[in-house]
Amino acid sequence: MSQIIQSTSKDLVMNIKQILVSLVAGVVAFGATASMSQPTQAQSGRGFYCDTETRKPMTVYQNGRGATEPWIRWTSNYFRNAGYDPLTRCQEVSERLETYRRNKQLRFVTTGEMNGQNVICTANRFNGQCEELILTLKPNENPDRALTNLFDWRSGSAASANGRNKRPYIDVREHLGIRRE
Repeated sequence: MSQIIQSTSKDLVMNIKQILVSLVAGVVAFGATASMSQPTQAQSGRGFYCDTETRKPMTVYQNGRGATEPWIRWTSNYFRNAGYDPLTRCQEVSERLETYRRNKQLRFVTTGEMNGQNVICTANRFNGQCEELILTLKPNENPDRALTNLFDWRSGSAASANGRNKRPYIDVREHLGIRRE
């Protein structure tokens, strides 16, 4: 009798192991299939995404008509030692910009300071304060010049600055299809 119980127990354990192996294999296969079939931002509609098909990663905006526009070319390796190579910065900043766009927090782009570092950030209005981080600048980098030179799609146009502190503000609402209030 005890041999039958031991044999049945062994068979049960073997069956459970086989079921678990099959389940794990199925989950792995499903996950791989799902991730391969996930459309990129560029394929699924408008918005910001990190384009890696060029030599250097680039933050790109795809407008409502499907046209893509380069916004930021990521060439600097300055932050690499902190874990932010150009590809990582491109992915993180593109994700931030898309989140701000979806949440209607991307109206103006300006410069400011966060945590003692010069940054490029969002502002809700012209002359408004720096609100959401877009990206951190290198120490001693001129933030106003960096902002003016940063956005590829703005080639040849100047940022507006207010009279008091000359901080530039770039109004991106119309460009992103956001109505002015």
